Amino acid sequence: MAALLLLLLVSAGVLLSSIEAQEAYSKLPDNYRKGVDLALQQLNSHSGVQHHFLFFKSLLKSDIEPEFDVSYIYHNFYLKATKCRKGTVDSTQCKFRDDRPLIDCAVCYKTFAGKIEKEPQPYVHCLHKPALTEDMKTRRVDHCKTMSYRSGALTLLASKGSNAGVLLSSIEAQEAYSKLPDNYRKGVDLALQQLNSHSGVQHHFLFFKSLLKSDIESGFNVQYVYHNFYLKATTCAKGTVNPSYQRCQFRNDRPLIDCGVCYKTFSGEIEKDPKPYVHCLHKPKLTKAVSTARLEHCRKMSYTSGAPTLLSSTKTDTDE
Repeated sequence: MAALLLLLLVSAGVLLSSIEAQEAYSKLPDNYRKGVDLALQQLNSHSGVQHHFLFFKSLLKSDIEPEFDVSYIYHNFYLKATKCRKGTVDSTQCKFRDDRPLIDCAVCYKTFAGKIEKEPQPYVHCLHKPALTEDMKTRRVDHCKTMSYRSGALTLLASKGSNAGVLLSSIEAQEAYSKLPDNYRKGVDLALQQLNSHSGVQHHFLFFKSLLKSDIESGFNVQYVYHNFYLKATTCAKGTVNPSYQRCQFRNDRPLIDCGVCYKTFSGEIEKDPKPYVHCLHKPKLTKAVSTARLEHCRKMSYTSGAPTLLSSTKTDTDE
């Protein structure tokens, strides 16, 4: 029984129906769907492609927000051939074919106000999964890291500190929090709960902005989530009931709190095992060594749990 369960876990997603896959597509944040659409557009435009392809499943999603309304997106996902002919307009009835290899895609691009920017040029790399080598995977990730670095943003798929967004208003920050996927908001709430419970904290803290979001979907409604973000002190005292962003304005005379959290979710809820990791520290005190130790802890959490390595897009054996 244990061996059978392990086999099912390793093969997670192979038996996904086209309906389930499209439900997963519809649940993607809008800025990720745009990248999938870009890859599908390029793939379906090739003369050698005879069948209609659709989104199958995500492997790794990562984004950084260097400033308000600007994001750099990295998304590694599978596309799968259907029984419909290329050019099919209504793909709702298109069933997946199981006699064709998956297409492994990696895309990265800059968005402004939710739209993909032309500069830097969006990067799309799609290849049949069996033909994708480790060297190709490394080059595609390095390309995307370089794209964001040259554009003055944080390095994509890393979590170095930034001063971007210091002047965000509490209202704008609240809007950013409300737009977070539910599995990320749960981690922010966990960090806020722990921070506001400390006896040395005198003021109420609220979410300020995301720096890096990364998650891995290992199948069967299981995700491993990493989120690096800022919390900021408000003018409200700790323990304020219903601390709305309109009521509790941000204080600019206190340093930001840099938080890194990682945890496993099942069906959208944070699991107790492995124990969720929450690390928050005043931004000026966050050294490179501390940042590295934080990332390594989260990488090991997902790795020892049998998931692909969090915060990287190296080889994953799911859907083999």
